[in-house]
Amino acid sequence: MQEPILFLDMFPFFRKDDNLNAKFEKVMISGAQVNSSENTIDIDIITEEAIAPFVLGQAESGISAEFGFAGTHIHPSLKLREKKKSKSKTEKIFGSVPKGPVSPISDVTLESGQVTVRGEVFDLEQRSVKNGDAIVLSFGLTDYTGSIRVSKFLADERTKPLADAVKDGMYLTVSGSVSFNRFEGDISLDPRGIAVSEKPVRTDSAPEKRVELHLHTKMSAMDAVCDTKAAVKRAIAWGHPAIAITDHGVCQAFPDAESAAGDKIKIIYGVEGYYINDVDERPAVVGETDCGFDDELVVFDIETTGLDSVSDRITEIGAVIVRDGVETERFQTFADPGMPIPFEVSRLTGIRDSDVAGAPSQEQAVRAFLDFAGGRPLAAHNASFDVGFIWEACQRFGMEFEPVYADTLAMAQALLPDLRNHKLDTVAGRLGLPEFNHHRASDDAMTAALILNAFFIKLKKEGLNNLSQLNGRIGRARREAIEKRRIHARHIILLAKDKTGLRNLYKLVSKSHLEHFRRNPIMPKSLIQENREGLIIGSACEAGELFSLVADRRSGFELRRIAQFYDYLEIQPLCNNMFMLSGDRPKAKNEEELRDFNRRVVELGHEMGLPVVATGDVHFLDPQDEIFRRILLNAKEFDDANRPMPIYFRTTEEMLEEFSYLGEETAYEVVVKAPNAIADMCEAISPLPPKNTLFPPKIENSAEELQELVNKRVKELYGDDPPEIVKKRLEFELNAILSRNYDVVYMSAQKLVADSLKHGYLVGSRGSVGSSLVAYMSGITEVNALPPHYRCPKCVHTDFDSGAGYGCGVDMPDAVCPVCGTKYKKEGFDIPFETFMGFGGKKVPDIDLNFSGEYQANAHKYTYSLFGTDHVFKAGTIGTVAEK
Repeated sequence: MQEPILFLDMFPFFRKDDNLNAKFEKVMISGAQVNSSENTIDIDIITEEAIAPFVLGQAESGISAEFGFAGTHIHPSLKLREKKKSKSKTEKIFGSVPKGPVSPISDVTLESGQVTVRGEVFDLEQRSVKNGDAIVLSFGLTDYTGSIRVSKFLADERTKPLADAVKDGMYLTVSGSVSFNRFEGDISLDPRGIAVSEKPVRTDSAPEKRVELHLHTKMSAMDAVCDTKAAVKRAIAWGHPAIAITDHGVCQAFPDAESAAGDKIKIIYGVEGYYINDVDERPAVVGETDCGFDDELVVFDIETTGLDSVSDRITEIGAVIVRDGVETERFQTFADPGMPIPFEVSRLTGIRDSDVAGAPSQEQAVRAFLDFAGGRPLAAHNASFDVGFIWEACQRFGMEFEPVYADTLAMAQALLPDLRNHKLDTVAGRLGLPEFNHHRASDDAMTAALILNAFFIKLKKEGLNNLSQLNGRIGRARREAIEKRRIHARHIILLAKDKTGLRNLYKLVSKSHLEHFRRNPIMPKSLIQENREGLIIGSACEAGELFSLVADRRSGFELRRIAQFYDYLEIQPLCNNMFMLSGDRPKAKNEEELRDFNRRVVELGHEMGLPVVATGDVHFLDPQDEIFRRILLNAKEFDDANRPMPIYFRTTEEMLEEFSYLGEETAYEVVVKAPNAIADMCEAISPLPPKNTLFPPKIENSAEELQELVNKRVKELYGDDPPEIVKKRLEFELNAILSRNYDVVYMSAQKLVADSLKHGYLVGSRGSVGSSLVAYMSGITEVNALPPHYRCPKCVHTDFDSGAGYGCGVDMPDAVCPVCGTKYKKEGFDIPFETFMGFGGKKVPDIDLNFSGEYQANAHKYTYSLFGTDHVFKAGTIGTVAEK
């Protein structure tokens, strides 16, 4: 294609669609290529404004349908509008034009003398002095590094216009001299020149934009200060294709996000949930096995130079083979760690450098242990630690190791929940086992074997006999324990991929508040698994399950086991994790170790084929807004509330710079490529149903039941052939009720009233039921909404004519049925307002009567409101009004 042509000239059928016609009006096609073998077409377009992904999707579907393509792919390129070179806006409003280098306000001191500063005006104040002949203009100026008071005495008529020129929110450059202002009680700036300047605005000029998948709004209570609409509009202004809303445990920001987005950006609806792994955080058994309690197992223990399975090394391995609770063979070896053993570790274990000197190497010791184990299932106390070290060693030396193991710590926590802790010696003491040399591998292994046998004996009495049965039994006990005790919840990100996902997201949020609320709305893993369809699950921030394991330096085996639950892994700016460098037990020694945590998450993602995304964990829009969040955290009495944490909404360039230590290619992958891929997986959906759409509750056979109640009652009162007025009134009401699915509302009220009366609780008539004949016939109200009339309770003969002109049935004179001579039953209440008010049946035109009321049968009176005044109409006083 030689010259670009208009999109709508190539595809004129889009002109019929007002929305697409407007979106593609100025779009040019720069190239197109048809793949005949796959029957697809690729179209390159040039556009001056970003087109939302779902709008492109509509166009692609339209082209495929029109020409019969199997697929259409539109590739947009953004043509930046040429901006006119504008002179720097320095409109002078007082004195001389400020000159010289601009100093940060935080650097200004009393000794600064003459300075030039630039910032935003706030707290503008004018004071009259000398009987109003002069003005003192005073305002604050901030550049968000600090603030200073600018104060000027204006007595000259030529300078007084300055008082009207300065407004709150203006961005000014001010030069002048710094001095101590006695009235202000602080240093201030006496200006000699003031000019209006252009306020710097952060822009995202990256050719391909990122997508923020982790953003909190003000709905993350007492934590974030982002205005929802402002955040969405910022993303639109930066040209981002999508943005996710992920407040803590709630969805209240969704409507505002949709309103602000329009068709200019895709909103990804999500939640950062409070998560508890009640499924496999610490399983009793890992791996598939049919090993019975009486079969051979290898119970083992290791000693190490430290707790980091990656950087620390094994110093001793001890193991025993047990069968039916009896030791059959024992294994023990020291291992040369290839590094000095720390003094604290030697003091704890008793193993010194001299003990491991000349011992088998790490590879030799681990190979010997695996040969001893012979592929049998393993067992250990806190098994993930011991297995993790063995697994890491196997990874280093190219040995295959896919362990099946049981964990006596998980069993102890479930079977002995009353213990203050479940350390090996504590559990052994509770079970009455012999004393042992704790923190020596052989003794620990033998004690763990005795504990395992004690638990097997207990479980056999419950009918269990196989390792494969343990997770069900121990898992139930752990979940019960979790429900009873207050535990620390982790974080997890849930994004709605489609409408099914959105429904499941709402369900999870609701259940977390209604059924699992313990300080926070908790989302158990078991509940998430039940409602996972349509959701994309992310590993969240440093408070997430996976990152906390990384920070605890758990083994790659453990990380893989946990990571397989997630659809993507998440890393965040270093500032989010700086708290790990301080405290009583710091997680890292320096910033480089914090970077290593992120590197390890990236490596894990690559190993498992999981996307890794870099998010900002946004809690405020701009760096200067951090102060507002600090106020919130101070209100919550956080010790580190004033610790710097610039978790603001970052541009693509800022995020690429933040993660540059990963290398240019990897930084681009986690900042731009992977988040966009996640966003592409999410459909453009609305968080709310279409307007005027009703979702009434359902009661099985409610329509049939309502009709049956009405028909039965009508037959009782008016016979097999009720009067025409009764038939027409019921036909009209039932048609209106059933056609609008209001039958379930009537039956809900009917069941409530019936059950209340059954238990002796009287339910008075109120609301619109007083005018509904169906409500009377179904037993919801005691008010018969028909006009006043006579009804024979014996032969059901009715007389509506004799009741005409009366107020309500209770006010009619006594009468006798002309058919059978039985005293008439007086019925009816539906009367014209004019008759009720005594206007002689005449209409009252052009008056807003604002009439509403409630009939009280037992008191024979009708209370109503007229023109905002309460009145009472009593039986027998038709045509009179008595003020209440």
